[in-house]
Amino acid sequence: MPLYHQVAGVLRQRITDGDYPVGGKLVSEDELAAEFSVSRATIRQAVGELVVEGLVVRKQGSGTFVQPGNTRVLRQRFRGSLGALISESHSARTRDIKLSHDERIPDYIASALRLDDGHGTVVRRTRMMSGEPFAYTVTYLPPQFGDLLTAADLHTHALMEILLDHGVRLTSATQAIRAQLADAEVCARIDVPLGSAVLHVERLVSDDAGHAVEFVQSWYRGDRYEYTVNLDLADAGEGLFAQLA
Repeated sequence: MPLYHQVAGVLRQRITDGDYPVGGKLVSEDELAAEFSVSRATIRQAVGELVVEGLVVRKQGSGTFVQPGNTRVLRQRFRGSLGALISESHSARTRDIKLSHDERIPDYIASALRLDDGHGTVVRRTRMMSGEPFAYTVTYLPPQFGDLLTAADLHTHALMEILLDHGVRLTSATQAIRAQLADAEVCARIDVPLGSAVLHVERLVSDDAGHAVEFVQSWYRGDRYEYTVNLDLADAGEGLFAQLA
């Protein structure tokens, strides 16, 4: 990734986080060049990228200022319950929905879903916020659950909602989160440069009988998504506090 683009990414994150508030002035090119140990030309390119995106505006003789209205982030708040997870699915629209039945599923996912022949349903979707992509999601389901889905329903309802409407009783989910670099497919789906850092989430959802219902993979744009977990320490006891100290 070009050096100026890396610098632009850091500045963009600072704007998103409010370190540079709306209407606020960025520090001078000389100060930024010293901070990042790069030339002023590199800083000009980096700031120029933000100007093109509409995040900042250059004012002759005054400096560079943060523009209003372009720093919205989807702040998803996951509080630990499956009900909260289902509720969050209603906050975003989808595009480029592709539904495929009887598709070969990667071995480790097929194992997690306990598939005998390694085939099942795959749903690919790009999730949108304010007309902009923020996540690419691929959902794998065993045939008995995947056959409940239709492309028409997926255009108007959340996938988990469809399963619930068909009497599937979702009761638990295990989720893992890690940083990952975007490959070509993810870049094309969520409009980020190749190799951009994204938040990668894998989730296995089960029903009340202990059957694996779906395995979900999602890639989130870091500049449009925030993931929050509330930790309840009320019943943790003194041992946990000692570990955290």
